[in-house]
Parts: sequence; structure tokens; C-alpha cells
Amino acid sequence: MDDVRGKVDDMTGKRSMKELLVGTYDMKYLCKPVFPYFRKSKGVPPPMFFGKDDFLGLFVALVMGLQHALAMVGGLITPPLLISNLAFGTRPGTNPPVPYSSGNPADTQRYLVQASLIVCGIMTFFQVLGVRIWKTNFQFGAGILSCMGVSFTTVPIATSVIGQLMKEQGHTFEEAYGMFLGTIAMCAVIPAILSFFPIRIIKKIFPPIVCGITIMMIGVHLIGAGFKNWGGGAFCADNWQHPPAPKTCYLPATYTNGTSYLQQSTQCWVGPGIKCGDPTKTEVFLPFGSQEYLGLGFLVFVTIIVLEIFGSPFMRNASVILALLFGYFIAAVTNYQGKKYVITNKIDQAPGITFLWTTTFPLGFYSPAIIPLMIVFIITSIETVGDTAATLEASRMQVNTEDGTRRIKGALLNDGISGIFSALATSLPLTTFAQNNGVISLTNVAARQAGFAAAFWLFLLGILGKVGAWITTIPECVLGGMTTFLFANVIASGIKIIINGDPLTRRSRFILACSLALAFGVELVPQWATLNLWPVTPGMSPGLRGLRDAIILVISTSFTLGAVVALILNLIIPADANANTCTTKALGLPEGADSGKLDGVDSSHDASGCEACEPLPPVKMITGGLEPVPTVEVTRDNAVDANTDRV
Repeated sequence: MDDVRGKVDDMTGKRSMKELLVGTYDMKYLCKPVFPYFRKSKGVPPPMFFGKDDFLGLFVALVMGLQHALAMVGGLITPPLLISNLAFGTRPGTNPPVPYSSGNPADTQRYLVQASLIVCGIMTFFQVLGVRIWKTNFQFGAGILSCMGVSFTTVPIATSVIGQLMKEQGHTFEEAYGMFLGTIAMCAVIPAILSFFPIRIIKKIFPPIVCGITIMMIGVHLIGAGFKNWGGGAFCADNWQHPPAPKTCYLPATYTNGTSYLQQSTQCWVGPGIKCGDPTKTEVFLPFGSQEYLGLGFLVFVTIIVLEIFGSPFMRNASVILALLFGYFIAAVTNYQGKKYVITNKIDQAPGITFLWTTTFPLGFYSPAIIPLMIVFIITSIETVGDTAATLEASRMQVNTEDGTRRIKGALLNDGISGIFSALATSLPLTTFAQNNGVISLTNVAARQAGFAAAFWLFLLGILGKVGAWITTIPECVLGGMTTFLFANVIASGIKIIINGDPLTRRSRFILACSLALAFGVELVPQWATLNLWPVTPGMSPGLRGLRDAIILVISTSFTLGAVVALILNLIIPADANANTCTTKALGLPEGADSGKLDGVDSSHDASGCEACEPLPPVKMITGGLEPVPTVEVTRDNAVDANTDRV
């Protein structure tokens, strides 16, 4: 009780009203733009570091929390927007057209966006809180400034599964999405189970090269979705030609003797076909890839680059959402031949306040999605371990200690519980977000008060119905310019994991080449695995059909195929025989020394292949007094960027 009273006194009683409200943070550093090409100094020096339990002040905490929320919100709204776009299509061959959605797809899209924000706000609160489990050495949540966000890794599986259920089995979007949610709730126990295993065992089975390949291929897959939106929309991108039209046209043909001629036909393909545009949010309908669409998306993309070069730390951390807002503003104030790019009917009709379960989906189960989702949750678990360790380092806390291990396992447990809760709350599964690590490093603030404020902002944005409706009115081309950048960051994150986690020895390069060969091949030519590899026969039993669908889903999805191949090859290909010798030479150790037994030496990576090893310079032994270590001034030039995946 005395400890609690002391903490309360520290928070309130010993501070002036100005400190309680404003705090002591240097807002000049946070908000002042820079001009790197015209300055002689190194910029404004960063403020003092605020640790996990340091006091910020109400205003500063809200500003820092808003910064974390804005750094995340672009990534949070993208998955539900991509998934809900499937509800806007119509079943082919129906006249009049029969929509995939049994309700209003615009309302469904708005709800899914807001549900994602609400769930992220709730679970971020528990992640930052870090509750110790009674009479155990475990905890629920990391207890540090670590935020939860919607995982991109489930988007390719979701679009494939939901599309298959709607097109091949006749389900509505609501039914297909409910079946996917039920399957997620079953598979989300994997991170919770892994949280009770030693971290070294998880890393041993799933090394960085496996995780890096998977994450990189997820980004490659999603880049296509970003470019489709950039060109005007996914539906018109997939249907840019007209269906066969009953009109006279001439098609190239060849006689039996090889002579070419033009054959008259009554049906032909003519383009451009279906025009882009949703009548509920725009008056402009143009063919896919029109100059106007590409220009608006390019404006968003260039704005992100400009903010990265000239922006203040706050603007750089929130560059994605600020660029999105700027692109939306330009689209809203301009028109095409007197027609508006943005109309606000959705905003006018949206409720003022909303919450979870105002729209529901019938929960079901789709067994073929189990294996791909298990791979997804294993990969996100490995990501969570790395992201939480990076957050601990950015917070200037020890990683390889009992406290650090407990916090990492608490984040894993929170990932599992969040996955189950989000599925029951009609949202896609969550995972620990890495963007916030860059914000911590750039602002020198690791205080949990900023994390609680970020949870507050996310929850507030989620319950305000007008906000969700505004998000659904963003033109696809504007959204595409932003999401293309986000998905490219996913690719960069995967490459960074591969490079930092494992030296590119002959063994690693072989695994990388085999995995990427199949993964990129399936990504570029998906019908390679879906047409005749295992065709469906009329007498196929339901059990065999489910097994067939599961295997085809794994093989036809680039990142799951790449992950499986990398995992198998990593287990069966032996390490190079000269791995230990090379590592010993690289570390400057005597022959026969075991580098794995040295304190402070990370020998978890495979340093095999002397071609990749460079001997380190000799270390001078200090026999006298220790010289002072020069301090390094952290400026905008050497601070960690908010868009990088790791510190």
C-alpha cells in the first residue's frame, strides 16, 4: 500500500499543475520541420529520454499517443478495406446481377473498418498494461509501449478463402466471412501455446530465413492489390475488358495451309471495359489506369517522400496518414468535367456513435484454411518475438533477462488472446505492430502513458461512426498510392530479417533460391497449381475434397508455399562443416574455442561459409583506467525511421 501511495504521490503530489498538464517534453524538437540541404548544424537536439514508467503530462501523453495512432492507422484500415471490397462484386452469369453481399456492402465495409480500430484500441491497452498472471512467472501483455494492429499476413488467405467460398460454393459474403472468422478463432490459439515454450526452441525451428521469405512474399502478393487500387480499383482492374458483345467484328484466324485471314465473328472482346468507380462515393467513372487516377495516387506517394525529407519527427512518424489526408483533400476539392471525385452521402448517412456487433456474421468453419492459417500464426508469432525485443531495446531495457523473456512471452500470449477476441468481435486477427519502435527511437519517449493514449485514440476513432464512413469514401486511387508504400515496407521488412538474421552462406542462399523460385512462380502464374494439379471429380468425397482444397490452397498461395519449402529445407540440409571454424576465426578466438560459451556473443546465427567471414580487427586489452566513452548525439540523421520494421 505504501508503494502504491508513493507512486500516486510521484504522479500528482510532487508536480505543479503545469507539469501535470503539459509535462517537460521539448515540443520544439517534435514539431519543427527541417531543411537538410540548406542547414549547417545537425538540427535540434533530441529531448531527454522518457523511460517506461516516466511521467509525461496529460497534453504530451495525448500528443505522443496520437502520433503512435497516426503511425498505425494507415495499416489498420487497409486489411478491412481490402477484404470488404469482395462484397461489392456480383455473381457472373446472373441477369439481373446478383450481388455477393446479402446486405449493404457499403455499411459492411464501414463497420469492418471501425471494428478493427475498436479491437486494436482495446487490445493495445492490455498490451501496454502487462498484467501478471497470479502465482506464475507469466504475464498477459508486454507491459511496455507496444501497440497491437491488424495483421497483413491474413489478407492473402482471407481473400482467397472468401472468394472461393463465394464463387465456387455459392455463399454470400457475410457467410463466407463468418466461416473465415470461425476458423481464425480456432487457429489463434497457436501464439498462446507458443508463449509457454522457450524462445530459443521457437527460433530454432523457425529461423529468420523462413520468416523473412514468408514476410517478403506477403508483401509481394499485396503489392498487386495496392497497384490495382492505384489504377482505379480491384474490380475494374480484373475486368478491364468487356464481356463478349453481340456485335460484328473480325478476329485473326488461320487456314489449314497456314495462311492468315480475318474471320467474321458475332462475339468479340473490346476494351476498355468496366469503368472504375463506386457510385456510393464518387461521380467520376473512368477506365482502369486513367491519368487522373494515376496522378492522384502518385501525389500521395510523392507526399510521403517529401515528408520523409523535410518533415519534423511528428510529420515523419505520421507521414502515411498525412499523405493520405492530403491526397483526399486534393481529390475532394477538384472535379472531372464538373463531376466530383468524392461525395459525402456515406458520411451523412452514418451513425454518430457505433460499437462492436452492430453488424454480425454467422460463425462457421472452413477446414481447408487450417494449414495456411497455422503457418500465418506461427510466422506472426516469430514477428512478435522480434518486434517486442526491438521495443525493449528502444525502451533501453534488457532483452536477454528473466524480465525481458517474460515480457516477450506476455506479448505472444496477448497475440493469441487478441486473435480469438478479434475473431469473435468480427475483426481480422491482430499482431504486435513494429511501426511504433521507430516512433520511440525518434521521439525518445518509451513511457507507457503514450501507449495508453494511443489505445484511447484508436478506440475513439473506432466508435465515431462518421470517421469510419469517411474512411470508406477515400478514392481507391488515393488509397492505392498509400497502400503500395505500406506493402513495399512489408517486403523491405522481410529482406531485413533475412539479412540481419542469417549470413548469406552457401546453405542459406540455396534455401533462399529454392523457396523463392516456387513462391515467385506461383505468385506470377497462380493457375500453375489450381487448374489440373488435382482436379475435382464428381465422385470425390467431402473429406477428400477438403484435403484437396487445403493442399491446393497452400500450394497456390505464394507465401505459404515459400514458408513450407524453406522450413523443410532448413531442417534437412545440414550445416556447412566449416561453420564453427569460420565463426571462431571471425571472432578472433584461439583454435578449438567454443564461441557459443562466451558471454555476450550471439552464436545463434549460422556463420558457415568462410567466404562470408571477415576476421575482426584485434581487440586491445585495456590495462589502465577506462577512458570515457564519447557521447553520440541522436539527430534526425541517425535516428531510427518510423517506417522501418526493426530498431
